[in-house]
Amino acid sequence: MSLQKYFENTQGMGILATADSKGIVDTAVYGRPHFVNEDNCIFLMADKLSHKNLQENSKAAYAFMEKQGHYAGKRLYLTKTKEADDSALADELRRKKHGCQCEADKKTFVVYFKIDSVRPLVGDKAEACTPKADACPTCMQKTGKSGHMCVPVNKKDEKCDWCGAMIPTQRHLCNDKIKELAYICNSCGRTAVKAEHLCQPKKIEN
Repeated sequence: MSLQKYFENTQGMGILATADSKGIVDTAVYGRPHFVNEDNCIFLMADKLSHKNLQENSKAAYAFMEKQGHYAGKRLYLTKTKEADDSALADELRRKKHGCQCEADKKTFVVYFKIDSVRPLVGDKAEACTPKADACPTCMQKTGKSGHMCVPVNKKDEKCDWCGAMIPTQRHLCNDKIKELAYICNSCGRTAVKAEHLCQPKKIEN
């Protein structure tokens, strides 16, 4: 069973552990995570200590105990990758999981995490959790071989299609390439010739 299906179909209680820059640990009860894919998940977080700690220390751990007991469950070791103050997305995720807008009146952050490793609740054997090499760490979407402009893939032997120079990434610009730029990213503001090189591409109007 995939990790996403496991959490969709398994009832239980979860504890999220975070720590500040000095290593002082806090724990808080959290519901099951929302999933972007098998390697990235989301927690909806109020503006409280867990969220504050993640501004100083991106590492966290989530322990989940199944309702049936017998110490069955999973531990997720996490690294925060980004967050959004997006009430509309938070409401959509709540409706998808609970069918309601629980606590919709409270300020909620949509916090994204990379799942570094997965372990059973009891025991030390790590479960499979292989990062996808073709996923953008910023938007979590699948990318082409060059990646997105925010985190482009470094290459050793690639030449610019316009000037012929050796280039490390697609961020390279030359006079002829600049004339062909057709898209701008609504997220980071970078430009590209092809939409596939941006997280949130928008056609540049002439």
